[in-house]
Amino acid sequence: MRFKYKKKPKQADERQVFQYACWLLARRNYSRAELLEKFEKKYIPDAAVFAKVFAKLTKLNLQSDESFTEGFVRAHTHWGARRISIELKRRGIDEELIEINLPTEISEIENAREVLARKLHTSTSSVQAGEKIPSEYSEKQKLAAFLARRGFSIDVIREVLGF
Repeated sequence: MRFKYKKKPKQADERQVFQYACWLLARRNYSRAELLEKFEKKYIPDAAVFAKVFAKLTKLNLQSDESFTEGFVRAHTHWGARRISIELKRRGIDEELIEINLPTEISEIENAREVLARKLHTSTSSVQAGEKIPSEYSEKQKLAAFLARRGFSIDVIREVLGF
C-alpha cells in the first residue's frame, strides 16, 4: 500500500497566491470563503497577503460574492429556494445577499412545474393544467417527496400537485 504524504504548505507570496486565484477562477466562479479555504490549504495562512489578493481580485472584478450568488442561483433553477439557500450558506455567502438573489414564490412554482414535467417526461403546460399529474394519493406522495428533496417548500408543492 502506498502512502501519500501531505505536501507542506508554502510560504504565502502575494504574486503566487494571486496566480493561484486566477487559475482557480478561470475554471469556475468561487465565493470569497471558498477561495480563502483553498488558499489556507496550499499556503501558510497570512491574513495580510490574502487581504491584498482579495483586494486586487475585487479591483480587477475577477471575484465577487454578488456575481457568484447570481450565477449559482441561475445555474440551479431546478432546486428550490430552501436548498439554494442552504448551499449558499455552506459556501460562506451572507444572509442578505442570499435573500436578495433567491427566486420569488411565483418563479419557484414555475421552476417546480418544469422539474416535475422533466420527471414525468411531459410538457410544462400539461403539468400546469394537471393533466399528467397522477390522481392516486401514493403517486402524488412520491412526487411530493421528490420535489421536497429538491428543496421546494410545502406551499409550492401543494400548489403544483393540487393537494
